[in-house]
Amino acid sequence: MLDEPRDESAAVEETPDPSDATRRSRYRTPRAALLFTVGWAAFCNLVLELLQHGGDAPRLVSDFLVGTPVLFLLGTLVVWAVLLAVVATLGRLWVPAALLLVGVIALGLADNIKLQIRAEPVYPSDVAFVGTPGFLAEMVQPGRLVLLLGLLAVVAVFVLLVGRVATRRFPRLRRRDETRAWRRLLWVRLAVVVACCGFLTYASHFNTPGNLVRAAYDAGGSRWTPWFQAGNYLKNGFVGGTLFNLKTPAMAKPAGYSEATMHEVAARYVAEAAQRNAGRDPHALDDVNIVVVLSESFSDPTRLAGVRPAEDPIPFTRRLMGQTSSGNLLAHQVGGGTANVEFETLTGMSLSQFAPQLTTPYQMLVPQYQSFPSAVGYFRAHGHRAVAVHPYLTQMYRRKDTYPVLGFQQFVDQNGMHDRSRLAHGQYISDSAAFGEVERQISTSDDPLFVNLVTMQNHGPYPGQYDDPIGMSGLSGDAADQASDYLRGLRHSDQALQGFLSRLETSGEKTVVVFYGDHQPGFWPRDVRATNGDRRMKETPYFIWSSFRPARTEHTSTVSPVYLLPETLDVVGAPLPPYYALLDKMQQEIPGMDLGSYIDDDDHVVPKSGLSPRARALLRDYRLVQYDLSVGKRYSLADMFQVPRS
Repeated sequence: MLDEPRDESAAVEETPDPSDATRRSRYRTPRAALLFTVGWAAFCNLVLELLQHGGDAPRLVSDFLVGTPVLFLLGTLVVWAVLLAVVATLGRLWVPAALLLVGVIALGLADNIKLQIRAEPVYPSDVAFVGTPGFLAEMVQPGRLVLLLGLLAVVAVFVLLVGRVATRRFPRLRRRDETRAWRRLLWVRLAVVVACCGFLTYASHFNTPGNLVRAAYDAGGSRWTPWFQAGNYLKNGFVGGTLFNLKTPAMAKPAGYSEATMHEVAARYVAEAAQRNAGRDPHALDDVNIVVVLSESFSDPTRLAGVRPAEDPIPFTRRLMGQTSSGNLLAHQVGGGTANVEFETLTGMSLSQFAPQLTTPYQMLVPQYQSFPSAVGYFRAHGHRAVAVHPYLTQMYRRKDTYPVLGFQQFVDQNGMHDRSRLAHGQYISDSAAFGEVERQISTSDDPLFVNLVTMQNHGPYPGQYDDPIGMSGLSGDAADQASDYLRGLRHSDQALQGFLSRLETSGEKTVVVFYGDHQPGFWPRDVRATNGDRRMKETPYFIWSSFRPARTEHTSTVSPVYLLPETLDVVGAPLPPYYALLDKMQQEIPGMDLGSYIDDDDHVVPKSGLSPRARALLRDYRLVQYDLSVGKRYSLADMFQVPRS
């Protein structure tokens, strides 16, 4: 019997099966990759925690890994989900692995630097600064930045080279070799992407009541301290701290909030305002310019124990504070938080009453609305034209989006200024130029102005800005170098301020200037901070000056920014709207409000429970009004911002 004819063409097209060893190797690859991602996620999370702890491995082990190992595992689970989603999406292992490690190192270093400078960690909302790479680069010395970028490049190349070697041991499953297995793996990858994205989305609702990820953290020994975000990150892990600061309601609804309640509260302060305004001139503001000056990093270093400037950097400001309404302003942070102090001043709303996760209202709250109650709208209703001046980028803290919502009609940034001069080797437009822009706005306007100036001259980094720094004893090394240039910058600010007020006094314009520092600089070392305490380190000078009214020399120990503009109306003798009548009454009982604590009428730092019954009643009204005006239905808006008429 003859053999069947052989199909030569089929024989040619047939692809020989791979060897058993190769096939087993290819089948082992997905399993090996999965195990690798688990270990790699744990390693990256460990690197992140180590960097956050400043490289202090014993402290990391004792305070976090041994004390709360479940929290580390939960953080690793989240990191693993991120890595697995990217690996499954790209169908590659080593590129996502390299990117994750590079990202973790960059994030960990950024977090450590921010903790050192501002005593606060990197928040999810800080992603907004990615749009201002120039500003971020300015915050890091060029040499350090180059070193960091070089380190990240070396890490990425090393991981990719290791991956190339490992791929020879565990070759990828290719479609042309194992079509069916490749298709099955494709479906598995799709399922992994869906599962990981679903888990991460669910985890992002960490602050929703009943969230199982939050419940797992709480069961694992989490310790949340809303008033101390750095502690949240260090005690609960970077991932845990990040989850805690994801989206949450801006403010918890106060008990009893309703339309009827708000009308009742509003009526109480309408009556209070009427009583306080008796005898005040309803036209007192009609031809008066109000200039609010937030002076970047302006402080009084002579008040700090343990350090001593070689000369007084702010002699004019100190003398003026003795002749005007003045005192110490209570910021919430050291080394940053400029926009938060500005927000409190303009809106009269304290961050202490918002959810702790609302770290930057300018970025996270105000842009959600078409309008937002503030002093800007009040002064506009009084006939003022509202102008914002900030000699820097419009993107910083989303000011270009926030200012129109607050009611500003014009925003002059660095590109719109007529004078953009800098001092010596400084990176930022000088205070003198900024004051000149305010004077130009006043002189060219027929209407009275409400001007909000946020300066930039004394923004860090400081070393190398001036050829004649002022010495500072009690410091050494980098801190001494930064302090010396900072002191010289303060002296220039003091001189520029003197010239500015002198020109306003002789201009013929009625002008009131509200001047305050937004925060202490961030270079002060830990020993100086510890010696002076949290409150002293958060205090900056403020004063209220008038070009046309007799000086009122009332001095306060410490006040929150929310009280500055009510006090300004008192200085001018102008009637108070009911909202400011509430704030004015609050200041008498609770002059300072910080995150988790208050300053009472005896100038003591106390918890809420330590306030007097009268103070707690006022605080309840204030919380109701703040909730109503910020995230509530604004039932009380028309009443609380009534413009007094004759």
